[in-house]
Amino acid sequence: MLTRKASFPHVINNLLFKKNEPISLVHFVTNRCNARCSFCFIDFDNPETFKGELSINEIEELTKNLGKSLLNVNLTGGEPFARKDIVEIAKLYLQNSTIQSIYVTTNASLPDRIKIFVEEVSKFSPKTELGFQISIDDLPSSHNRVRKIKNLFDACMDTYKFLEKMSDNINPVVNITVSEENCDNIKEIYNYFKDKCKINSIKACIVRDEGVYKTPLDKKKKYLQLIIGLQNK
Repeated sequence: MLTRKASFPHVINNLLFKKNEPISLVHFVTNRCNARCSFCFIDFDNPETFKGELSINEIEELTKNLGKSLLNVNLTGGEPFARKDIVEIAKLYLQNSTIQSIYVTTNASLPDRIKIFVEEVSKFSPKTELGFQISIDDLPSSHNRVRKIKNLFDACMDTYKFLEKMSDNINPVVNITVSEENCDNIKEIYNYFKDKCKINSIKACIVRDEGVYKTPLDKKKKYLQLIIGLQNK
């Protein structure tokens, strides 16, 4: 079924005609992050970066005013699990809106918080689909070096394997951000993930080109061709 909590005719009417309610929403819950990736678009040296984060009361008010067509919310950042109230944030969306799926992008550096999130949100709303995009960009030592977190690769793999064993409603995927750091080894990285790590769901994206990080056009074209090559594998 396309919709469960939302009315199917209402969603279609909004999608095709009224177009005054969101169908999907990306919520940057925080700019805080415990990693310092070389290609990150966030300016961590700017004191203004961490201002404007919505409080839990403001998020409650937001979730009550999103209409009746919202099917999915993507909680991202920064590192969304840097917020200790992320479970409460998810519950507010489930309680006050018509979402039927939650997608979380994470560096997986806080596996205990991810486990608590899965257990509590699944218990609160068993039919809600939970998707987790786990960022792993390189072979173990290089990944840890680029993101500047000790033993991060192992934490990512442990998180992926844990989520993979959960219910059918929980879907982890590993995302490779293609950048100057890994572009020359992207096929080796992909094969390592697939054959050595036994990762069943892998995607790739071009490094985000905004904020303090800029990518020359010729490199963007190179990255795109690499991603196209992975799709054909």
